Amino acid sequence: MSLLIPANTAPRVVHPAQNILGEGPLWDVAEQALYWVDIKGHRLQRLDAAGVRHWQFDEEITSVHRHAEGGFLVTLRHAIARLHLPDGTPEKWLTPEPELSGNRFNDAVVDANGNLWCGTMDDAEHDTSGSLYRVRPDGDCQRQDSGYVVTNGPVLSPQGDWLYHTDTLERRIYRFAVDARGHLGDREPFIRIPQDQGCPDGMTTDRDGNLWVCQFGGWRISIFDSQGRLLEEIPMPVANITSCTFGGPDLSTLYITTARKGLDDAALAAQPDAGALFAIDTQAQGLPAVAFAAQT
Repeated sequence: MSLLIPANTAPRVVHPAQNILGEGPLWDVAEQALYWVDIKGHRLQRLDAAGVRHWQFDEEITSVHRHAEGGFLVTLRHAIARLHLPDGTPEKWLTPEPELSGNRFNDAVVDANGNLWCGTMDDAEHDTSGSLYRVRPDGDCQRQDSGYVVTNGPVLSPQGDWLYHTDTLERRIYRFAVDARGHLGDREPFIRIPQDQGCPDGMTTDRDGNLWVCQFGGWRISIFDSQGRLLEEIPMPVANITSCTFGGPDLSTLYITTARKGLDDAALAAQPDAGALFAIDTQAQGLPAVAFAAQT
């Protein structure tokens, strides 16, 4: 009997977004709204009970996070920026890699101390030029790890004592011990996704410490316990599963972003919902997203 997904429950389309590269879902508890991005579509989207609205940008927007001082903190192609809606004009703040024009930001998360953990990647998906950064509220930006083609899915354990980080093209999820000062221990191999199951992409954790891993090209989300043991899989009706987060009034609805990127005409005809935003009801609960600089 399923422990985390109710019997006869399947993912449903909640918005047919047709995103080229849907990513970075953020559930805003105060607004009871979901924000997410289409990286290659240069678009930020918002879903609530009244419907969907979006904001268009001149460059990639790759993640969105609440800022404790109001508005949002976002990652763009090369910069970390402040964003105030509804005008939607980013105010660039930090540019950690000015010498790496072929890189861009990708996935990111805010920890319980209000620090941003964000990864960069080679936009051509060829060179190992990607790195993982920790950005403190005072603007201190430090590289924590490097040597990635595509960084992905940074996420913290519920207690904040482990950081999970994905090397997508190597199909490997690493974990790092995190001390009370936010310093990382050594990188440890944690989970390896089989070659025939696509590549690990974005992920989230629930209150019990289980890791929910989206698999690009894998047609599924895999759920692992805190020891890395596979618990369950959620079959998906599209191939490219990019990221997920818990939302809804009790944080038990899993929202799932997907992508049309890399699919030819035949694949798109066979997957008409590719790029949609999905949701599935679960018997797990997530944790509220933390605002950047929340502890300053």
